[in-house]
This record gives sequence, C-alpha cells and structure tokens, in this order.
Amino acid sequence: MSATKVMIVDDSFFSRTLIAETLQLGGCEVVGEADSFDSLIETYNDCKPDIVTMDIVMPGTDGFECSRSLLMNDPSAKIILVSSMKDEETEAEAKRIGIAGYVQKPVDGEYLLNVIKNILSPDTLYEQLIELAPETFNEAISQNITRMAKTPVSFEPMETFDVNYVSKGITTVIGIIGRYSGSMILDLSLETAEQIVEALLHRPSKNREEVIAMVAELANIIAGVACSMLNKKDKTFGLRVSPPSVFFNSSSEIASPNLKMQSSLAQTSFGPILLGIGFKKGAASWI
Repeated sequence: MSATKVMIVDDSFFSRTLIAETLQLGGCEVVGEADSFDSLIETYNDCKPDIVTMDIVMPGTDGFECSRSLLMNDPSAKIILVSSMKDEETEAEAKRIGIAGYVQKPVDGEYLLNVIKNILSPDTLYEQLIELAPETFNEAISQNITRMAKTPVSFEPMETFDVNYVSKGITTVIGIIGRYSGSMILDLSLETAEQIVEALLHRPSKNREEVIAMVAELANIIAGVACSMLNKKDKTFGLRVSPPSVFFNSSSEIASPNLKMQSSLAQTSFGPILLGIGFKKGAASWI
C-alpha cells in the first residue's frame, strides 16, 4: 500500500519542518509545501496530495480563505486545519467551509496521524445517507403533494448533475445541516406553482408573492419531512433544515459548485417539479 501523500501549508518554515518530520515518522510522504496563498493552488495541482494540512494565520489572508479557494479548485480536497487557535467559533467556521479535521498546535504526532487515518477511511455512514436520501426525498414530496393537493405523483430519474441547470421559473434552495451538510433544490414553472396554489386554496392566487410564498413553504415542508425520516432511520445523521431561499427568474441557472446533486423529476397533474438533493463530507471526519 502506498504512503499517504500530504501537502503542508504554513507560512512558518519551522512549523512546516516540524509537521513534515512528524508525518514522515508516521509513514506519510510529504509531496508539497506552500507558504502563501499565491503558491497554494499551483502546488496542490502539481503534487495532488491525499491530505492538506492548513495553518490559520497566513500572510495577506488566512487558512479559511485558502481552504475555500482550495475546495473551489477541487471539491474533494481533504483539509486538516493545524493551528494554535482552537475554539468553538473557529471550529464552527471550519466545519461550515467543509474542512475535514482540526488539530491544535503544538501538534501531537499520534493524534494527527489518527485524524488522517480517520479522514481517509471509508465513511459507511455517509455512503448510507447518499443511498437513502434520493428515495426518501422523493417519498416526502410524493406524500405531501398527494396529501395537500389530492393528486398522485410519479417520478422520472434524471442524471446526476454537477453542471448548471436552467430553472423553469421558481427555484427554492434549502440548506441542510447536521453530521453532513447539504442542499435541497426544488424547481418548477410559475404556471405549475399557480395551479398548486389554486388546488390548495380553492381559488386563483392573488399575486406572485402568494405563489412564491407557497413554493417556499412547500419546499420547507418537504425538506423537513425528509430529514425527519432520515433521522428516524439513523439518529446520528442529526439533520436539520435552514430557512428557504427563493429565486424567481425563468432564465436563472442552478449551479452546485461544491455538491454533486442527485435529481429526479416529479410528474404531477400540475406540471413537472425538479427535485435535487446533495450532501458533502465534512464534520463526519472530525474526532
């Protein structure tokens, strides 16, 4: 089995040397080093590491900004924050960005190696979530539209999309937080939304604001029900939803730069509804 390849990002030569020797003693191979934001992406693309250790304090920027840029360059990058600072606020920001682990200086070699091992080990819980999520979210949209609008729902599978998707008119995005972070996308035409409102209220919609409010609430209910169903299957998911963001523009593009979305097309008597769901690893690798 080949050695784990590690890239070290730290503006301190002494810190890079200390971390490098610790890693090498543990059987890792240090394949690259960067001391600033300027050399970060080029070095990463050249050495293609399995793991990146990242200091918080960097000249002209910080480890958070470096990590965001690195994840935009490669969403699968696995980053461990290595810093003398460690508190709830910095930990929360690291998890929000998608940093895989956090080790405090002075670095304990055994602990750092254990974090690396944990990050690179197969994450069976994440794989379980990825397998369960599409069917569960489909079930949630089917249950709620059938219950509220008294109409059946069928589904057409769609290809996983990680490129831009052109909206049909109204797009709602709901963030999902918990052991794994993610997003749910609900997209439908204005005409479809208007027909749903009329079925629910037994009258035509009064204005566009009423239609958009209905779509936001429908998306919120679907996401909440689906997350509750997933939590019942395994409570360690700990999923919760954030307030919906609604975008109205028939030419809007939906993009998921950090997520590969699994999608399906719900066929209703009102019209088609796109449902997209995606999760990424992050907090689950923390120990």
